[in-house]
Amino acid sequence: MATSSQSPVELGSHEVKDYICNACEDKTNVEKSADFYCKQCERFYCGNCIDPHGNALAKHTTFGRVEIDKWPVSKKVVDFLQTCDVHKDHTIDKFCNLHEQLCCPKCVSDQHRYVTLQLFSY
Repeated sequence: MATSSQSPVELGSHEVKDYICNACEDKTNVEKSADFYCKQCERFYCGNCIDPHGNALAKHTTFGRVEIDKWPVSKKVVDFLQTCDVHKDHTIDKFCNLHEQLCCPKCVSDQHRYVTLQLFSY
């Protein structure tokens, strides 16, 4: 699956790019915003890299940002959404029905240990 990065999401001084050009990342290890997605390659391309891709693989179907609804969800966005707000090094994997709150393992041990019967994994 392609790694990716859509419009920037700002968190204080941190910025999460939604879709990055896989070709630029492979060549120069630089995160450049992607403008196109190739369905067959499952890769993202910036405006500079889409032309060589199109010349070599003319039959591939590519979608620009105007058709972003046809792009897969970005791995970086998924990772961002699954990261605990309190414990940044933990992934959310439980839901506490009593508190109606998503929890990571550290949250469970710190705040929800007495309601373990109410926790559900998802």
